[in-house]
Amino acid sequence: MTRNTNMAASHQSPLPGFVLAMPLYPSKTIQVPGLFLAIFVFSIGFFIQCNVLTSNLGLRFLNITDMLVLMTLPVIALLYIRCLTPSIILLYLVPLTIFFALSAVFADERGEGEFYTTAMAYFYAVYFLFFAYMLFKENLLELFCWGIFAGFIAVTILLFLDIVIHDQLASLGLSFMFDETAVLAAAAKGELSPLLLRVEKAGGIWPVGNTAGPAFALAGAAVAYLAERQKRPALFAVFLLVYLASFTLTLNRSGVFAVLAIGVYFYIRNFSIKMLLSTYFGFALSALVIAAVLPLGAFDFAEQIFSKRFLEDSNSSNNAQERWDTLTGGFQVMLHHPFGIGFTARYEELSRISRIGTPHSGFLATAYASGIGFGLLSAFALVYAILRKRKVGFFAYSAIAIVIVYQFEELNFNPVFMAYMGLVLAYTFIDLDFRFFLKNTMMRMAGMAEEDALATARPA
Repeated sequence: MTRNTNMAASHQSPLPGFVLAMPLYPSKTIQVPGLFLAIFVFSIGFFIQCNVLTSNLGLRFLNITDMLVLMTLPVIALLYIRCLTPSIILLYLVPLTIFFALSAVFADERGEGEFYTTAMAYFYAVYFLFFAYMLFKENLLELFCWGIFAGFIAVTILLFLDIVIHDQLASLGLSFMFDETAVLAAAAKGELSPLLLRVEKAGGIWPVGNTAGPAFALAGAAVAYLAERQKRPALFAVFLLVYLASFTLTLNRSGVFAVLAIGVYFYIRNFSIKMLLSTYFGFALSALVIAAVLPLGAFDFAEQIFSKRFLEDSNSSNNAQERWDTLTGGFQVMLHHPFGIGFTARYEELSRISRIGTPHSGFLATAYASGIGFGLLSAFALVYAILRKRKVGFFAYSAIAIVIVYQFEELNFNPVFMAYMGLVLAYTFIDLDFRFFLKNTMMRMAGMAEEDALATARPA
């Protein structure tokens, strides 16, 4: 057994140890047909991206993923509760529950309905722990990513259709309720609404482009993982083209930065001579296509959009100083309210400090909504998923995208970001649990199983 253990250690897999040890984790408490689990996992991935607005349909849930998380949490927990160990309960679930309870009881000046974000962040974090066990135990991560990719294509189509048939889509929960005429009329009277931004930055199923762009960008993590697994970089190139098309409506830069960061990391992580040659061929083909259609004026609109957002933005230097002021002020507000603070109260307090009521930081917004404890837990998981040497690509890509977007946008309340954050948290603490508490036991079990198999196969 010692010889086998040493051989296993000398041929380290690029994957975390817990992934390889998953067959040794306890099985489901109830046997469920594999096809049913596959359909369920694909559907969760699809609806994470194409997040139907169930509130438009008269339901009490804002989005379909909120409904699915709350309704299926007891079922998925029952199925995979045997995978929980005392160590992961103490390492992850207990601190998570304590942070949630402290924020629920001691947060300052929460307004009506603001506790919803805090509660859902907790439920997503718990839900995706069991969901992660399902993905790895049943080997369904790749199918989950295909579901996300399909959802991204669907939600992008809805974004463009929303221009033409908004009212019909909104009545089905496929577009955000928005009365452009009323918003513009109110603006003319000096009554500015946050939804006024939607007039310029289309959001489709989301309120505005600054929400839609980053939410779409997170799909890049799934597509990069699929391209990596399938060894087909063209998959990510297709995603990039579709995403850039959606940018012409959302006009959100942080999402573009996130997608480019995923692409760069994907390229570095999977670099080969074949990929280099494919890149040269892709650029050459793109140059030929652009040269052919440029005289026809086909790219005039796209050129105007990209120039407007990246080349002609005269506020970029002011934005940098503004963001620095709001970040420093935002940290002060966070430290004054360690268990969280309501939106209106923190907006007013931050305005007094920095003259602007938003910190433009998803990390600070997380601390405001759920307390410093949960904010630090989230930040640690993101850094761990990126820096861990042995990793599953999907979670590293996801963490990179969240970190980039959180530098610009407060999207901790968005269900897409809650889902991805829940997955990164689950991945991180399952890995830590294995490394600190289960590794030696699992290796002994694997060695004993191998010896038993050899003894059975050996002739008498």
